[in-house]
Amino acid sequence: MDHKERRILIKKIINDQRVRTQEQLLTLLKENGVAATQATISRDLRALSIAKVNDGEGRPYYSQLTEVEAPQIDRRLDETIQNTVVSIVTVQFMNVIKTIPNSNYATILAGLFDDSGMSEIVGTLAGNDTLIVISPTADQAKQVYQLVIDQLNQPAK
Repeated sequence: MDHKERRILIKKIINDQRVRTQEQLLTLLKENGVAATQATISRDLRALSIAKVNDGEGRPYYSQLTEVEAPQIDRRLDETIQNTVVSIVTVQFMNVIKTIPNSNYATILAGLFDDSGMSEIVGTLAGNDTLIVISPTADQAKQVYQLVIDQLNQPAK
């Protein structure tokens, strides 16, 4: 099975049931005849805009985020920065961004930065509440820093 077929199956599994962990997803894939590694599944989840969200009782599960068009990405990026970023620090050609603790907003924000197509961003790495935005140069990292600071100085929407 190629990656396209695997991703279709992942979307179906995520939409049909509440999958709470990558291990559970790996097991469900294996039951459907698909052998994959955790790293592969992580890439697939990211590519499909699938992130953990909380149900009404605070239990996390995977859900596919709504796909948005390019102009909406910019608006969502601005709003997500305004509503979730706690702090930002530039270290050479990288920005370390802290979001609301224990929220998974860093992963969502990473996806929005990646989808933005900004030439100032080579890639992102995200954890639960910390995001690293990697730029080609220190000057471009400063531009990303300024973008975030400008949004933090805007009134929240």
